[in-house]
Amino acid sequence: MNGVFLVIFACFWSVLVIVCDGFVGPNLWNQLASRNYPATTGRITHSDPPFPIALVALVTQHRGSKGGITYGVDIHYRYAVNDRSFEGARFRYDAQASSDSGWAVDAVAGHPVGSQTQVFYNPQNPQDALLSPGVNGSDLILVLFLMPFNIVALGLWTWLGGWLRERLFKPVAGGVRIITDGPRTRIRLPEYAAMVWCMVAVGGMSFACTFILLIPSGFHPSLRAASSVLFIVTAAGAGAYWWQWRKIHSGEDDLVLDEGARTIELPETYGRKNRVTAAFSGIENLTLEIIEHRSSKGGVSYTYAPTLWLRGEVGAGQKLADWSDKMKAAAFTDWLRQRLGLSDVPYPRA
Repeated sequence: MNGVFLVIFACFWSVLVIVCDGFVGPNLWNQLASRNYPATTGRITHSDPPFPIALVALVTQHRGSKGGITYGVDIHYRYAVNDRSFEGARFRYDAQASSDSGWAVDAVAGHPVGSQTQVFYNPQNPQDALLSPGVNGSDLILVLFLMPFNIVALGLWTWLGGWLRERLFKPVAGGVRIITDGPRTRIRLPEYAAMVWCMVAVGGMSFACTFILLIPSGFHPSLRAASSVLFIVTAAGAGAYWWQWRKIHSGEDDLVLDEGARTIELPETYGRKNRVTAAFSGIENLTLEIIEHRSSKGGVSYTYAPTLWLRGEVGAGQKLADWSDKMKAAAFTDWLRQRLGLSDVPYPRA
């Protein structure tokens, strides 16, 4: 049922993210493409009554449903390309509007009525023109702002990919990585995958940096500042991935079976301060424990932990993993019980 709920939630979340990306992505692409647009000289226009249309440069205000005011610009201009006259009203593709009025006032002040200005137009469609080409800091802020939401969508579908793989293909031992080296078998059981570390680092830092960058910059940071923050967030994600990938591939988090020596070696995970080595004969049982998690609002979820019980050990057993996918946890537990010779030992403990 948890998997079905997550499929529904992932679809719902992904639709929202795609809609938001659909608004931001094309505008960002067009702004990037406009860097190479040719320029022509245009003029900011103005018409007084009684003409029915007034072509003016204005700071516009829009009051939201909660009373907040956002500011944009309404700048109209005329220009000619190949002796054909055109009228334009686009300042930027993203049609910027924010609660910071300073940028709008500056934009209008820089384009007084009757003045000449450079108009940048699409050579394939001269009617497609704007006054401010290229990417600026506000464009990158939108990328930074949407990044955590895209990270959550990626995480959901990554988890669901593993969930579906377990049900469709039923991989050995639940799909964990198994490395055989003579009599020794290493099972990769990191608490968190390298990609998880990467996504948490990128998602968390981009969320925090969005507000850190916005507040002092009046919602319109410089391109240099926004680029620097975006680089730092990307580097942090890459660094977190590399650090965890290196740790995993060092074997530090491996569960090691030595069938020649008849021993099992547990990694320093799930609260263990040192690696724990035990003889097969000292193992009492291996069970699948059900762990209940209650949220602050009373919601309940479960994870499933393959747990080793050693003879003479008092208290909790030795947790080997902790997964939200019950089928994966059960498949791994059954596989390891067979390798440890526990197939005939009574199983249920949870």
